[in-house]
Amino acid sequence: MLTAIIAVAFAFWVANDFGFLSQVSGAENQLRTSTAGPSMEQTRVMWQPKRSAAPKRRSLVSQAARGNVIDEMPSEPLVDDQVRQVGFYGAGCTNCGPVCDCGGEVSCGVEPGCGFEPGCGFEVGCGAEYGDPGCGVEACPSCHGEPVCGMESIGYHDASCGLESIGGDYCDSCGGGGCDSCCGVQTYPLFLPLLRVNWHRFDFFAGVQGFKGPMSFANTDGSNGNSRVGSGSFGFYEGFNEGRSLKPLFGWDMSLQLGVRATQNNLSGAEFTSDRRHQVFVTGGFFRRVDYGLQYGLVVDYMNDDWYYQADLTQLRGELSWKENGCHVYGFQFMAGLGDDSSSTLVRNASGATVISSLDFEPTDQYRFFYRRLLNNAGSWDAFAGWTNHDDGIIGTTMTLPLRQKLALSTGATYLIPNEGTNSGGHQEESWNIAIGLVYRPGGPRGAGRYSRPLFDVADNGTFMVDRK
Repeated sequence: MLTAIIAVAFAFWVANDFGFLSQVSGAENQLRTSTAGPSMEQTRVMWQPKRSAAPKRRSLVSQAARGNVIDEMPSEPLVDDQVRQVGFYGAGCTNCGPVCDCGGEVSCGVEPGCGFEPGCGFEVGCGAEYGDPGCGVEACPSCHGEPVCGMESIGYHDASCGLESIGGDYCDSCGGGGCDSCCGVQTYPLFLPLLRVNWHRFDFFAGVQGFKGPMSFANTDGSNGNSRVGSGSFGFYEGFNEGRSLKPLFGWDMSLQLGVRATQNNLSGAEFTSDRRHQVFVTGGFFRRVDYGLQYGLVVDYMNDDWYYQADLTQLRGELSWKENGCHVYGFQFMAGLGDDSSSTLVRNASGATVISSLDFEPTDQYRFFYRRLLNNAGSWDAFAGWTNHDDGIIGTTMTLPLRQKLALSTGATYLIPNEGTNSGGHQEESWNIAIGLVYRPGGPRGAGRYSRPLFDVADNGTFMVDRK
């Protein structure tokens, strides 16, 4: 009896307990359904096929790379939290400020990337220092880079300090210090007034050269003027060339240039003398560069030649050319002597005896037709052919090939074909000059200004040839 009572009580307790659990479970399920559990409609929406995404918006750089021309900037606001000038390099230069205030090749010790070479602002190659997008086409005018084929984009003006800017802001927009602080003009406290030098206007060059002419052969027999011995000369050269606009001073659309070249040759002497050969060339004059049309210029060349003789000669050198609206220039050049000179000579003959004589000489007049092909970053190459006042032929070529924004390779060769034949001492009358060197431009290819880059190279033994009278 007791066992039956216990069994009935246990069964009742179990049934009651399961009912309670069922109620609790039902309440919990109801709570989950009403709060967190998704409804049937929601479940259907979640499992619907994914819609196609909106077309991806390409960046301006990506669009330009695919040939899409951007006529105007998009009207949407920039999403970046802060827009900074290009004169800042990021966290590495936060204490330095704009690049015009930083100065130097590298700002705050951070090496810039993307082909930037800062120097009075940026000289930007738009990520690639040299490109070749096509003749007469500005690859990226917004980058302030040197346009292709020597053509500058519309909107550039001559800055008063020699550098160019967009919209005529010039260098004063770089930070309130004026052109001197922006363009790197250095002040030297020598005398009053202070001497200010703007190195951005200059081209500095140096290299090696080999040349020969009638003056390379000396008369070693005083009684026979035709008894001459000699050979070519080899040596080194260095110098500078500067250009500046005359518009701020006189209102002329012309520019002035001035340059000097010094040479050191025959460092081990020659067959007839132990003296070394030293030369100094000075070139100065006026010229006019254009974007399209007629270009012209006229300079005076001076040469001092110190060897077994002493020479002081001058000549006029001019150019008249037509520049197409692109990469090509056609024109005519001339070199005309402004007088002759004479000098006593001191040489030794084959026996070692000293021979004293005299020598008369003059500049060789040259007349050349040339073609010039403009290259990127103020580079170019020329080819020319012509004649001289002694019915000699003359051919040659020159080239300035940019290597970096501020560095270029300069080379050239000139050969005068003598009118005399091989049996008439032609080897003593021929002239030639070969040179190769580097050109450093502190201000880059546009350092002297858009129209003030020197039109003429400083005279050398190819443009200033000397002949015996």
